[in-house]
Amino acid sequence: MPYWWVNHKQTFRQELGGEYIWSPTKNKDGSRNQTYLNLTKVQINDTVFSYAAGEIKAIGVVERECVESKKPEAFGKDGEHWDKNGYIVRVRWAALDQPFSPKDYLSAIVPLLPTKYSPIQHNGDGNQKFYLTHISDDLGGFLLSVAQRQNSNLDELLDDAKQAVLDDAEESTIRKLKIPETDKEQLIKARRGQGVFRNNLEKIEKGCRLTGVSDGRFLIASHLKPWRASDNVEKLDGNNGLLLSPHVDKLFDKGWISFSDKGRILCSNKAVVVLMKTWGLDPMMNVGLFNNYQNQYLDYHRSTIFKSMRKQANV
Repeated sequence: MPYWWVNHKQTFRQELGGEYIWSPTKNKDGSRNQTYLNLTKVQINDTVFSYAAGEIKAIGVVERECVESKKPEAFGKDGEHWDKNGYIVRVRWAALDQPFSPKDYLSAIVPLLPTKYSPIQHNGDGNQKFYLTHISDDLGGFLLSVAQRQNSNLDELLDDAKQAVLDDAEESTIRKLKIPETDKEQLIKARRGQGVFRNNLEKIEKGCRLTGVSDGRFLIASHLKPWRASDNVEKLDGNNGLLLSPHVDKLFDKGWISFSDKGRILCSNKAVVVLMKTWGLDPMMNVGLFNNYQNQYLDYHRSTIFKSMRKQANV
């Protein structure tokens, strides 16, 4: 997965708040700037490290590829000398609770810096004349490992961002399909557990199998095989879902729990068992049998989404 480093001290606050990165198309004198042109090279799901005031403060996932855009009004007087014509890339940012300074890791970072367009100097000071630079997988992986050690929730934040990006890309694909608008609407509503998908699901499932709640106002219609990975038939198939209480949906959607074909709850680790008990859920209960069609979707969830201990041991 390609990694990028953005130096945006002047516009850090605006770009994180607006979830994007922006640069002029050229230097003030009209000359070419490769680190501006780099915005046109990023692709959906690439990873971007945000560097400002001497620290890596956020990590983002590219949501949309580059398009031309006027300088954001949010910049105000910042960058007044910049050309107003520019490039913009939409990024889903995950702000770090514990930012870190590359200067603290120079011995590991310096050998991995690019020989051209390096985002920082060998003494650790930023190269502010370079805006967006491509960095190697080795450097990107190292920075990510440092951030993960210092920010325990980072993996989940980045996973949420990546899945949202994939969902957005799938929705964009649906909107371009040459099918009736009403069909597009139902496929997109299914992403949020609404419309025809929910109606079909409620004909099969009557409530949350773990909590016993049957009032639909308090239940989430959750796909067994994720919406983004399902074809258009599967997206609306009532067998491809469960009605779950919000906290149960969180566990299931993120793969912390799954179910066997015969209704046994599968927990990814002991911490999840403890958490379920804290929430008043019985991890040893049987939630009942699933029909053959549901079992096919559950097999996908167990093999692809569920964070089994075996998978975690292989990470």
